[in-house]
Amino acid sequence: MDGAHVKVSKRKDRTLVTFSGEMTIANVGELRERLLQAFAAGKPVELSVAGLTDIDVTGLQLLCSCHRTSVARGLPCTVTGRNEALAATAAVAGMPRLKGCVMDVDRTCVWHIDTDKVAV
Repeated sequence: MDGAHVKVSKRKDRTLVTFSGEMTIANVGELRERLLQAFAAGKPVELSVAGLTDIDVTGLQLLCSCHRTSVARGLPCTVTGRNEALAATAAVAGMPRLKGCVMDVDRTCVWHIDTDKVAV
């Protein structure tokens, strides 16, 4: 296990949060604090997850919490970077969905599946 590493970079048009290492119950409290700092800047937040090596259901919940925070504050939040660990854990947990939570009025849910891209 290599722990968690988070880099918060304030850009002109957004705050970039770059994750590497693990997003698990062992470190989610620390990660939460860093994410709250990112939202405090008052700019759109981009979460780069390509560097994650492990994620558990607590990490998935943290990503959901980021979405709720973005909706509540009126700040866009996007997740970027392809990550197989994230995709696999999300699939096992049943996160991918056709419709987001009740807060997802703008269809910005991290787990939303675009039905135009899904083979039936």
